[in-house]
Amino acid sequence: MYDLTVVGGGPAGATCARIAAEAGLDVVLLEMAHHPREKPCGGALGPQAVQSLDLDISSVIERTFNAAIVRTPSGKKVTLTSEGLIGHIVTRSEFDSYLLQKAADAGVEVVQGVEVVGLEQLRSGTRALAVGDSYKSHLLVGADGVNGIVARELGVRTKWSPEQIALCYSANVPMSSNDVEAVMMKHGADEAPAIELYFGLVSWGYGWCFPKKNGLNIGIGCRVDKQENLQQTWEKFIAIIEGEKRIELDVSNRVSYRVPLGDKLNRCIARRGMLIGDAAGLVSPFTGEGISYAIQSGALAAKVASEAVESKSPLHIAEYDNQLKKTIGRELMDTRWLTGILNKSHKHMELMFQIVAEDPVMQMHMTDIVSRVTTLSDVRVQIVKRLLSKHPLKALRLGLRG
Repeated sequence: MYDLTVVGGGPAGATCARIAAEAGLDVVLLEMAHHPREKPCGGALGPQAVQSLDLDISSVIERTFNAAIVRTPSGKKVTLTSEGLIGHIVTRSEFDSYLLQKAADAGVEVVQGVEVVGLEQLRSGTRALAVGDSYKSHLLVGADGVNGIVARELGVRTKWSPEQIALCYSANVPMSSNDVEAVMMKHGADEAPAIELYFGLVSWGYGWCFPKKNGLNIGIGCRVDKQENLQQTWEKFIAIIEGEKRIELDVSNRVSYRVPLGDKLNRCIARRGMLIGDAAGLVSPFTGEGISYAIQSGALAAKVASEAVESKSPLHIAEYDNQLKKTIGRELMDTRWLTGILNKSHKHMELMFQIVAEDPVMQMHMTDIVSRVTTLSDVRVQIVKRLLSKHPLKALRLGLRG
């Protein structure tokens, strides 16, 4: 019997398995796909994600950026940057494979090409049922994503509600490295290509254009309950980029996928089981970013699993839920507050970004929130005080009161 079974080999699962194995646990990781595998995602990593990994990922970095350029609903451009900000763009197939290999190097038994179809609770553990095999362990972690089976089998969640899910379209557009640098907006002394964010195209969502080594990742996403005709909006978005950059885009490889939005933190534990990453809905409702939360929750679950095995107390996994609520859970709730203000109307969004463009302190706060250099929970009070003291009339129009 293993100490820990991890279902899912993305950043959350690979991180959890690796750290648990490094702590001395006997770990098996079950991954449905064979890596490297395609994974639709913008692939932007902020400083928090890299710091939480505590690994040298230089071999899988495609681009480094130091700014995000936001296009508001009216077409105005606002630059989000701060001193020392460094973000990275990765291709998920390479990045995820790298993390999975690091887990294997740490002693994790990685089993690829195995689909978990059910779970069975045992007297002293749990059994993951796969096609043609099964895996027994004292504890289990579900890292099987937005469409995973573990949450349902643990009795934590049967389905996502429409306001908890975003539908995304994205495409990787092939392009030479020189052409990427020619068409992307730049920032800083080194004129590194910035990531570009387009607001106002959809409600409760945005479009993006990220520079990769040999191409662009272009996408758009919005909350399912707010979408009208995403296909039509996608075509409009592509036309906007083609017009602005004076290029023709090949988006024939476009894919659609779902992303959970963490507007509130649901229960993430059950008997001998924990949920991490997308499987737990740990994604920013503002940016749709989930990699940093996946890594952070995976590390936390590994720590709690190690403590539970050492103390021979499976009930200790309740500590995972407690710690998650104090950290990521609180941050997601505060981020939902900011997202609600921005998405009340285009006027609210324009007003907020106007303040950000004019006020260096607000620009710093917004940059740090988007990149997760800090959490909104840490600076929410300062933001409200700044708005009320320096921009009182605009704060009132945003619905803020003293």
